[in-house]
Amino acid sequence: MDEIQLIVNADDLGNGQRRDRGIFRACTAGIVTSVSLLANGPTFVAAARESLTLGLPLGVHLNLSEGRALGGAIAGLTDAAGNFPGKQMLRRRLASGDFDRAAVRHELLSQIARVRDAGLHPDHLDTHQHCFLCPALTGIIVAVARETAITALRLPVPAEPVETDPDGQLGADLASYRRLAAGLAALRREPDLYFPDGLWGMPLLNRLTAQRLETLLTQLPGGTWELMTHPGYRADDEPFSGPARERELAALTAPTIRALIATRGIKLTTFGACRCTC
Repeated sequence: MDEIQLIVNADDLGNGQRRDRGIFRACTAGIVTSVSLLANGPTFVAAARESLTLGLPLGVHLNLSEGRALGGAIAGLTDAAGNFPGKQMLRRRLASGDFDRAAVRHELLSQIARVRDAGLHPDHLDTHQHCFLCPALTGIIVAVARETAITALRLPVPAEPVETDPDGQLGADLASYRRLAAGLAALRREPDLYFPDGLWGMPLLNRLTAQRLETLLTQLPGGTWELMTHPGYRADDEPFSGPARERELAALTAPTIRALIATRGIKLTTFGACRCTC
């Protein structure tokens, strides 16, 4: 049987106190091996400090849709105060192509610099709400990856078959991701860039339970994969912190999941470890 290596990454660290607590719990008591930190998140300072204390492998969750830009207003993307426009409006503005690309590059570099200035050493880059797939951004992000020497990146292409895509807005988003994924094919042949073989968990956004996680782990083929997760504790006053976060946390810390990983011989790993051996 081909070896299975799995990076289990928790997104959105720094988004809120209870989200952060859940992510740290999933790392220390569960199967999460890697986290993605929002440099402009409301709890960045505390999250960065705890990550440093725990020695967590982490990446920068590059963000152009939520919160406020670190580097100031970006013509064509933010308002005058530098506030990002939200996921749907960001996609429309990127599709128009009418935005300040130099300012976007500056913002992405500022986010990486803030993480490094906190004493952390990011081993990968990924993007909040998968904006890496947008053709207008892909080249900018790759250039930033090379400039900062963080050349391990998430491949935001659903590894699951299209038949597993749900209905509704998530299904529409996944269809769009699959269409845009063709534009990344050439990047995978670039010798200085590292991508895992694919990303699992995209169709399970807000739907990941222990039972679904067991099914996913049973289906994993040989290769090096990333599993995207969003654990946390519920917080009614924090965005993206509903009951789905606690269901994911319970799944990621379930003893049955750890046992299944051992039974299948799945090797849990990180972007940094994979990048060093490729």
